[in-house]
Formats: sequence, structure tokens, C-alpha cells
Amino acid sequence: MSALVKSLLLFIVILFFIKPEFIYALNSDTFSSTTLKTIVKQGDSIFENKSTISDQTIREIKKSQILLLIIITFFVCGFLFLIYHLKKISIINQKLENYSKENEFLISETNHRVNNNLQLISLLISESLRKKQNENNKNDLISLQSKIDSIALLHRHLYKDKNVNKINLSNYLIEVKNNFNQIETEQQLKLDFQIDTIEVHSDNAMYLGLLITELIINSMKYAFEENQARTITISILKMQNKFTFNYSDNGQKNNSKEIHPVLVEQLCQQIGVNPVIIINNGFHLNFTKSIENA
Repeated sequence: MSALVKSLLLFIVILFFIKPEFIYALNSDTFSSTTLKTIVKQGDSIFENKSTISDQTIREIKKSQILLLIIITFFVCGFLFLIYHLKKISIINQKLENYSKENEFLISETNHRVNNNLQLISLLISESLRKKQNENNKNDLISLQSKIDSIALLHRHLYKDKNVNKINLSNYLIEVKNNFNQIETEQQLKLDFQIDTIEVHSDNAMYLGLLITELIINSMKYAFEENQARTITISILKMQNKFTFNYSDNGQKNNSKEIHPVLVEQLCQQIGVNPVIIINNGFHLNFTKSIENA
């Protein structure tokens, strides 16, 4: 059956490729053995061409397979390299995160120890104050103790807060004010603080705390008459991208004097501001600073 099918297909192919002249000759009386030989040769030529085409097709398929194998190899290599690269980046990021956490812990621990050391110094000064009889010496020690307490407060905020660069000015300065609670009672002094919620750099917060401490101590020393009502007002108000600082006391002792406290001016330089000082019905100092640079 298979041989019959092959013979039939061969016959059809021969008919397809035979020229009309041969068909005409086959039907004519002049058909000869020469014509038959020509037909057989054409059939052999067809099979040779078919064999040639098959070989070319096989070679092309092999080339395509090799090319496909090369493409797959490159793709697999690229995919493996990408996985390796991502894994390497993940390991590096994990190390950086660990280093960052370690640095945060070390900074927090440093601030905690600085705070403890400053509190110890403050306690030693308090002990000295109890032993001192001279009023001038007491005032000097009170001034020193207040400044140390202001710096200690800053470090306490730094190790409590996650952000070691920014300080909530309102929370910090209210605690600075609380350092003067005992003095308020003893000196019959009224401290009025109005501080908006502003985030500032820790350095500027420290200088502002020291500035307020120095201004309060100066007012207590030099501004007030013995029996007058004593009031100090401090405000830091936010205005768009700036804040204004205002300090004033109602002291009557220095109304006719021009005062330029050296330490106050130096602290203002550290903050990066030019203060305006007015002596009229008390001492007044004010300045404006950009929050972006604070």
C-alpha cells in the first residue's frame, strides 16, 4: 500500500513538472524512447532538487537551533547575574541599615552620658551654693548652674528623640524655663513664655537656650529695683517661613544706660542673627530668623 501511494505521488509530481510538449508527444504517434528517457531524466532531476532542498532545510533548522540555544544561554546568564547583583545590593543595604542603627545607638548613648555628667556637675554646684555666704559668689554659681542645666536638657532631648538633628523648640525651652522655678519663687519673679511649635537644629536650640538663660540672669542681676514687680516676657512666634524672637523685662534700673552684653551678642552671632536692643521702660531684645536655616 505504501509503495502504491509513493508511485502515485511520483506520477503526480512528474505530471506537474512535465512540459505540455511532452504530453503532446506522448499522445502523438511520434512518441519515442528518446522522449521517454527525457522524462525519466526530469524525474531524477526533481528528486535530486528535493534532496538538495531537504539538506538545506536541515542545515537552516540546525542553525536556528544553535542560535536559539545561544539566546537562551545569554538570557539565563543575564538572569543569574541580575539575581546575584540584587542579592549583593540587598546585603549591602542590610549592612548600611545595621551601621545606621548602631550609630543611632552610639549617639543616643553619648547624649545620655553627657546629660548625666552635666547633671552631676550641676549637683556639685548646688552643693557649693549651700556653703557659700557671699551673695556675689552665689549669683555667679547660679548663672553657671543654669547654663549647665540648659545644655543638659538639650542632650536629654537628643537621646529621647529619634531625630538627633532637630529639636522641638517649644518643649525644650519650656523645660529651660522650669529650671528657674525656684528662682521665680525666691526672687518674686514672673516668667511669661510664649513659644510656638517650631523644629530647629539642635545647635541653634542650644544657643537659644543659653541666650534665654543669660538674658534672664542679666535681668535678675542688673534690671530690677529692690521692691518693684518683676516680669520677664519671652516669645518665639512663627510667621510663615520665619520666626521672631522677643525678650523684654520691666526693669527700671537701667533705663538711662546703653547695654550691649558681650555673651548675648556672641550667642546671637552663633545663631546667625543681628539682634535689635532697645532700652526703654526695661530691656528689650528682638530678632527674626528663617526657619529653613534654623
